[in-house]
Amino acid sequence: MAFIPFAKDLYLYTGSTFDGSIMIKDVHGEPFLISEGDEITFLIKKADKNSTKEPVPITITFEDEVNGEYPFKLMPEKTSDLKGDYYYSAFIRFSDGDYYQIVPNTPLKAKIPMGVLSYCENKNQIIAQVPRVMEESDYCPALNELEAFIVCIDSEDNERPVQIRRINNKAIVLIGNIDTANTTQNELLERIERMAEFVGAESLYVAGFFHADEIPEQASYYEAVKGTYGDRFIDVETILKTPVYGKDSETIVSSAIFNLLKQRPSRDDILSIIHNEYPDRIMQDETHYNEKGCQAAARVILKEVFNIG
Repeated sequence: MAFIPFAKDLYLYTGSTFDGSIMIKDVHGEPFLISEGDEITFLIKKADKNSTKEPVPITITFEDEVNGEYPFKLMPEKTSDLKGDYYYSAFIRFSDGDYYQIVPNTPLKAKIPMGVLSYCENKNQIIAQVPRVMEESDYCPALNELEAFIVCIDSEDNERPVQIRRINNKAIVLIGNIDTANTTQNELLERIERMAEFVGAESLYVAGFFHADEIPEQASYYEAVKGTYGDRFIDVETILKTPVYGKDSETIVSSAIFNLLKQRPSRDDILSIIHNEYPDRIMQDETHYNEKGCQAAARVILKEVFNIG
């Protein structure tokens, strides 16, 4: 088993938000992502063995993963009663029933903050180790976060068609369906630049116009953004609709969508590909993705930005 640093002593400010993240390593010290059905319990308990206070648990599942780590948070109302000496630890129950302690009992001191609270990046990052090697998976870090971002942008109820997120060390702007009656092309470009300046983005990517083929009035907006950002514009729709040809290099047998989702197209799907249309199986309606569509779009962006997926 590769050496993993011992967990470090932590401090919790009574009555303030306590947050951090767990980074999991496997038996060889390589990154490990938990699977559906696995469950981590992060536990805070009194150091005094005679204490009658119940431990404070936080449950973490595969859906909580962000950028390859598992964040946790205790809100102020949960920390208001925590004072003195505690231990924190973490346990994992795998979906097959195996149960392990992956973070040892480590001191945590809860104290009333005096003066200015001291915080820094990764202050409460905890490294855990599981006695396994991760099974081969097509999941990649940040997929959950980016997929949720696309679900939000592509929703018919979304009133903010241009939004920005930092994922790892990159900033990604997503563009949904633009109200062309109330927004000019220049206003759209200015909005993107203001967002980039606000988050201090040094490495900016722009993606969106997921349904440009079905919304012809947005064509000039699409061309303006594509022309402005060049290689940093990710044309998700074009990539997803790219045909895959058979050995004869003439017969269409699939498309990028199906390769990304590891699915086999039907005859109707092949007709959609031939006509440069999305297959029904990834759409809610003509201009909105369903869950599979959002996942496929997320995988495209991850591959283009981080060369993963």
